[in-house]
Amino acid sequence: MNHRILISFLTLLLLQTGALKLIAQEITVSDYSNLQANDYLNLKLPPLDSLFENAKQGPIYQLAAVKEQIEKKILARERRFILGFFSIRGSYQYGTVSNDGTFTDVNTPVINSYSTYAQTNYVAGAAVSIPLNELFDLGPRIRRQKLNIMSASLEKQVKYEEMQREIVQLYVSACSQLNILKVRSETVILANAQYEITEKDFANGTVDSSVLSTEKDKQLRAYEAFENGKAELNKSLMTLEVITHTKIIK
Repeated sequence: MNHRILISFLTLLLLQTGALKLIAQEITVSDYSNLQANDYLNLKLPPLDSLFENAKQGPIYQLAAVKEQIEKKILARERRFILGFFSIRGSYQYGTVSNDGTFTDVNTPVINSYSTYAQTNYVAGAAVSIPLNELFDLGPRIRRQKLNIMSASLEKQVKYEEMQREIVQLYVSACSQLNILKVRSETVILANAQYEITEKDFANGTVDSSVLSTEKDKQLRAYEAFENGKAELNKSLMTLEVITHTKIIK
């Protein structure tokens, strides 16, 4: 419990003094609602390396990095703990002392006396107090704190690898969805062109309404497939932007 309180105190202290800087920032997700079919044909995803590096700006990685820094600060404190066995004290006084007195008896008239003089005092001292249990536990405490640093470092690495795996899954899925969407986009363009031709033929009386209805149904199914694919791709791209703090749509 004391260890947790100390970590919380150090976090607040480091934030207030500026010794610990958080770079995690909120990201505004791009607006994909206005993208047209041609926009997806020209869309290219950033390299994976840049996505991995930018993901370090996210709060998950930054939180793990903060914990590691706190453990390092605690280790520095543990190494200085031996200084607590020693204490130095001192004081300094300077001033003027005044004496004002009156003397008399039955045979002596009243005599008043007054004197003043400057006075300077110096006091210095040192003390050593070494609790044996804390002395013998000093080395183990430092070793335990080094293990805490290693644990925090490994935790940061685990968080980073988890982010990398999630980014890879989203990246591969987005690439696949993007390729499929490009094909579906071409299918929509062809279906629209074919329907326009059939519509003209119907107006000229060369085809009947059943042929026109068939082409319209093909157009609607092509458009529906394109919209479903676009929705899945947009979801993957928006999630990728949030995790990696990287704008996909410039």
